[in-house]
Formats: sequence, structure tokens, C-alpha cells
Amino acid sequence: MNLATYTPIAHDDDYWTHDIPLFIGKFPYYRNDPRMVQGRIHTAKESYFGAASEIIPLKNKKGSCIYIMMHPYILEPEVYVNIGLYKKPKQYADQDETIGEVLSTQVKGMRQHRVGNAQAWYYPQDKVIVLWECFLDSQVRNIKSLTDDMYMPKLWSSFEQWLYKQFPEATHIATPFNDPIAKSIEEYQTFLRTLGYTPIAQAAFGKKITRETEKRAEQRSNAV
Repeated sequence: MNLATYTPIAHDDDYWTHDIPLFIGKFPYYRNDPRMVQGRIHTAKESYFGAASEIIPLKNKKGSCIYIMMHPYILEPEVYVNIGLYKKPKQYADQDETIGEVLSTQVKGMRQHRVGNAQAWYYPQDKVIVLWECFLDSQVRNIKSLTDDMYMPKLWSSFEQWLYKQFPEATHIATPFNDPIAKSIEEYQTFLRTLGYTPIAQAAFGKKITRETEKRAEQRSNAV
């Protein structure tokens, strides 16, 4: 099985409504072999009022919104090991007692190893997507510096593009100005700026949504 290609997953329950490819990465945790990072997504309709606009400025203080949760994950072979036990443990020089030996191994399906988390809300009355958090766990992230990590931008971009397609009426996307995964506020805001976000409120960054069709139209216009 090629673990660097996207494998559509039929989830066991209806909680996860979508499954998407995110990006291909090489991680020391997986001996730097190429692995596809996929995302399982849950969506639900919610009501909001009051506190929803404390961080992200919303014109409409109450209404209905859509909650989105995504778990990035990597598929791993689920290996079962058959061990035979000795009637009497064997003793070898300079080793602990051996109580048995591996008789066989067998791969029975794949398991989803979660490697991060992401949450967002879409407010249709304001046409705003709020990307609350989006991160990879330390085992697949450059923990020395968030701004040097090569996969965090890919995770954000992939999730953003899915949100844009899911909510084609959205015109802007916003996010909190800080996150505990960064070593400092300055580091996190530098990371947001590399993704095109700029300050829009005291505690929020944001940007206008530019879809691929708009980018191509702008490129054609500039070429004339």
C-alpha cells in the first residue's frame, strides 16, 4: 500500500461528515518516509449570541452559524503479532529471561493516527469564516520555531481551501491573534502574516478571501 497517496475513508459513524487529503510530508516519526496527511471533518449547525463577537468583530450579534472540527491524521498499518510462550523461560548470557518468540505478524486494516487539531465557524449573515485554531502536534512539527515549520502553512492552506469551497458565499476569514503553540505572541503573529493575515481588531487577524478563479482573472488582467 502506498502511504503517500490519499485513501478515502468510510468512517464508522456519521459524526465525521467529510474526509479530505491535506498534504504529503516526511516526518522523523515515520523514518522520513513520505506520508499523506488526511483530515476527518465534523460539521454542525449552532446558534450564537453575545460572546461570539468578543474577539472577532461581527456585525450580527446573534444568529445561526456552522461549526467545523477537523482532525488531521496519518494512516498506519494495524499490525497484530502472534507470540508463542515457552513452557520454561530461556536464559541467555547478558540478557533477561526470554519467555517466548514471535511466531507471525499480520496487518489487519489501517488505523487513523491523529496528528493535530483544527476548529472553525462560519457566520453566514456576516459571510465570515473564523478559523479558531489549526495546528500539528509536536511529533510532526518543528518544535524549535513555528515560523520555520514547513508543514504548518500547508495544513492551514489546505484547511482554508476546503472552507472556501464549502462556504462559497464567504468573503473574509479571521483568526485570533495568538495561540499557545507558539513561544511568543510575536512568533505567532509573524506566522499569521506569512499566511496573508493582518490585524483587523485588538485581538484578531484577518484577510479577504481570494479564490483561484479570482486569482486567475487578476493574473490575466495584469498580463494585458
